[in-house]
Amino acid sequence: MRPPWLVIGLVVSAGLNLFLVGAAVGVTILIVATAKNRQEEPRLGPLIVATQGLPQPDRSNLRQMLAGLRRDARVQSDQSRQLRLTAWGALADPKPDVVTIKQQLAQSRQLDLAVRTTVEERLVDYVAGLTPQDRTAFAAGMRRVLTPPLAPQPATPPSGGR
Repeated sequence: MRPPWLVIGLVVSAGLNLFLVGAAVGVTILIVATAKNRQEEPRLGPLIVATQGLPQPDRSNLRQMLAGLRRDARVQSDQSRQLRLTAWGALADPKPDVVTIKQQLAQSRQLDLAVRTTVEERLVDYVAGLTPQDRTAFAAGMRRVLTPPLAPQPATPPSGGR
């Protein structure tokens, strides 16, 4: 005859193992589902969000133009990123050349500014050719994108009733 503590231990062990396996499967399913949802939800840039109020085909045409500008600016953006990486990495040198670092960061900013200028000028030219209603919709979208979210207001203490 088996001792009763052995049977109790086996039952508790089986229950615990079943719980742990179920928990592991549940966590795995949640991780896979979350990763799948993140892949399905593309991150929209602010200019794409601003075009959501435009009717088709203007929305598609504007987004295609923005995609073309992004492709055209890729070389300058990559150069700018590389300059920043080099500059910030140079700070770790035993004797960093501060003048060179500042020059590289300034050159990076100039590249970024050139890309931004091109995008904004082309965007203004395109939107200026839209109907007044579409220009209004795009302007509202840009305001929505560019307006920072409101900071929470501090709670005001109740008045003393004097």
